[in-house]
Amino acid sequence: MLPYASLEDAASALGRNLTLAETLWYKYSADKSDYYLYCHNILFLFVVFSVVPLPMVFIECLRSNNFDKYKIQPKVRMSLSDMFRCYKDVMRMFFLIVGPLQLVSYPSIQLIGIRTGLPLPSGWEMFFQLLVYFLIEDYTNYWVHRFLHNKWGYEKIHRVHHEYSAPIGFAAPYAHWAEILILGIPSFLGPAMVPGHMITFWSWIALRQIEAIETHSGYDFPWSPTKYIPFYGGAEYHDYHHYVGGQSQSNFASVFTYCDFLYGTDKGYRYQKKLLSKMKEELRSGVWKDLPFVGVGATICNGSGAVVAAVFRHSTGFFSTNSRELLALRDGLLLALELGLKVKWVKCNASMGVAGLVVSDIRALCKVIIKLN
Repeated sequence: MLPYASLEDAASALGRNLTLAETLWYKYSADKSDYYLYCHNILFLFVVFSVVPLPMVFIECLRSNNFDKYKIQPKVRMSLSDMFRCYKDVMRMFFLIVGPLQLVSYPSIQLIGIRTGLPLPSGWEMFFQLLVYFLIEDYTNYWVHRFLHNKWGYEKIHRVHHEYSAPIGFAAPYAHWAEILILGIPSFLGPAMVPGHMITFWSWIALRQIEAIETHSGYDFPWSPTKYIPFYGGAEYHDYHHYVGGQSQSNFASVFTYCDFLYGTDKGYRYQKKLLSKMKEELRSGVWKDLPFVGVGATICNGSGAVVAAVFRHSTGFFSTNSRELLALRDGLLLALELGLKVKWVKCNASMGVAGLVVSDIRALCKVIIKLN
């Protein structure tokens, strides 16, 4: 609640006229308690969780070729009922955990000194504070996330979030209740270390969740403004982490990529990108143009020959740079690379029966084979 009886009193206390934003803030917040203002976070989170993923829901249901070419895992399709089920699970956790946590955590906001009064922060002040919040959250979240991928943390807590190996926007906050509480700590550290205005705090909570929804969207749009943010991970970067699943030891960072680079936890991802880039270049240069591929698939077997994962795609045309056979090859590559298997490329034609990718490892006694016909 602001300690001014009128706009004139506020202007006199500041020694200047109020800006338009400050006038609007005064009119809205003058008679409202700080606790009431803080609880706006509950409304903002509800709106973000419910509204921001909707465009991706529409695109997923539309199934248009114009958008499908940007889908990171096009072989995975979510029905409207599947996505709504995810949303219901998120809302249940929201009302049971997130909302009550917001209601009882106000004393911590008072303790760190989040203010609600005048003057309002400048645009640059908000920008730099939000940048600090993102950097602090990203660094601490990286280590918490790595911890949750140890055997105990994954089996007891984090596996719930990885139920969606092809993530969707609604799945961004989909997690075990304990994970929601644990990951609340990195989100709170930034405002605790660099406290600002309540409006900055609102903006931080909303932007962080919007960013999480974007990285879980399942689509990598080239026109996304986040493409211009240095060291930003994005949807494709985080999708790799979900695709590999429980065995993943790559791409732990929540927002930026520098932690994974510094601590060497992006090697599988970078190697996979390099390998596919090389393959696409070979395709463009015509290395594969005379090979009459009929179909392509990826199968991973254990030492006894039992299939533990498989993908098969059929094509009546030639292997081309924009064909979905590339994605089938990637399916096998991702698991193989995460298992630390060595990769060797073999080129042959359909009459030889087996072609493409051969992976072997003495310890795991596993192999990845690209089958034709």
